[in-house]
Amino acid sequence: MRIIRKLSALILLLVLAMAGTALAQDKTVLLQSKNWDPIVKQTLNDAMTRFGKTASDYDPSIRPYAVFDFDNTVAILDVEEQLAIYQLENLAFAIPADKMYDVLTTGIPNPDAELGGDYGKHTVASVARDAAEAYKKLCAKGWVKVDNYKDQKNRPWLKSSDWQEFATKARWLYSAIGDSMDVSVSYPWITYWFTGMTPAQVHDMAYTAFVDYDQKSKAKDFWKKLSWTSPKDYPGAKAGQLTVSFNQGVTVSPELLELFAALEANGIDAWICSASFTDVITAAVKAFNIPGVNGVVAMTNKKVNGVYANEYDYDFHAQTQGPGKAESLDKLVRPLYRNAGPMLVAFDSQGDFNFCTVYKDTAVGLGLNRARKDDAGLLAAIAVYQNKKNITLEESLKAGDTRYVLQGRNENGGYLWARPEIQALGKDKPVLLSSKAEGWLKMLESGTTPKQLLDQAPSLTGKLKTYEGYKTR
Repeated sequence: MRIIRKLSALILLLVLAMAGTALAQDKTVLLQSKNWDPIVKQTLNDAMTRFGKTASDYDPSIRPYAVFDFDNTVAILDVEEQLAIYQLENLAFAIPADKMYDVLTTGIPNPDAELGGDYGKHTVASVARDAAEAYKKLCAKGWVKVDNYKDQKNRPWLKSSDWQEFATKARWLYSAIGDSMDVSVSYPWITYWFTGMTPAQVHDMAYTAFVDYDQKSKAKDFWKKLSWTSPKDYPGAKAGQLTVSFNQGVTVSPELLELFAALEANGIDAWICSASFTDVITAAVKAFNIPGVNGVVAMTNKKVNGVYANEYDYDFHAQTQGPGKAESLDKLVRPLYRNAGPMLVAFDSQGDFNFCTVYKDTAVGLGLNRARKDDAGLLAAIAVYQNKKNITLEESLKAGDTRYVLQGRNENGGYLWARPEIQALGKDKPVLLSSKAEGWLKMLESGTTPKQLLDQAPSLTGKLKTYEGYKTR
């Protein structure tokens, strides 16, 4: 009898344990970190409860999905920009010595046109020639190798005037082209530095760089602004001495890693759509240990004999910036979900505006705040307005709106904090909205609806020539 009772008790305990496990699996996995802004955390948790696998109408055959921008959204600061510094410091190129000028001027509408007063009225052609001539000298010394980064202890070129001339002027061109030309020119331009490399070589270089940077990111003094200056009297230099400044710092916060893990646990797919290069982003996903990424849609160039050429691959998909992000998602991602749009989108800047506003199925827009003056500032103004009105996710869904939220961070140390403001790198005060966004907030408070505000985007910001409209796809 005692044996039977013991067996019965053990069976009961086993049944209860199994029931407890089943119940635990039926619960929504929620965000826990204290560094989320409270409204952001509540809204994201509400979304995972409403659309995740514990929802009564969840359909595993057509899972909801999220789409994230990467630079300055998933990552704090920009992985492509930080990799450019790494590539220059390590002279990790596969471009022949006599082809660097051609690569540095690829896609530039008129290389001989003056860039304007902010850039000393220099031309892309003159600065590119200086950089290319210095690059030839570095190649002649045997210092340029695609896998130089594997030997961090032996980099004699860093003290040479040839490297200072090449590195400074190549990086200067990136800033000048980015500031003075359309993004359809500047975004692919930096990817042409991978010309002559195989996809595996780009991936391995990027992975090694991001593992190194992630380790360094733990130190607060890693996050800072740096500058390079070319030699004063470099022989043959047409553009003279130039200086370029840039940000140092990149990581993926524990909070974003937590979000990706929670989405996966709740049966929600996650995609990345980035204006950085495909192999760079796949390497970053691996290096930063980002869980639950179902796929990457990003910039990609054509290949010739297995190596990258300095030509964007439009046959594959549009450039993944601006309207091209939505076009690429329509071509590559939405067909996998019976043409449904993303339930959650995450953004930081102008290049994300279209894919974060045009889909009818988008319930939540997560903004990593950068106090923008462009169309992302319109979304920031809506987020602040919705916060002030205490609008819940359910209320925004009933109104047919996306619930936009703003997550803040401090770039001086590279971490998220539980507030919506951003303190940008090198700044000593946090900011919630740009002055332009504050004006758009006043429009909302005066009766303009989110739809009316967004549909006026081309006239309000001047960034888009045309805009199809809020929730039109």
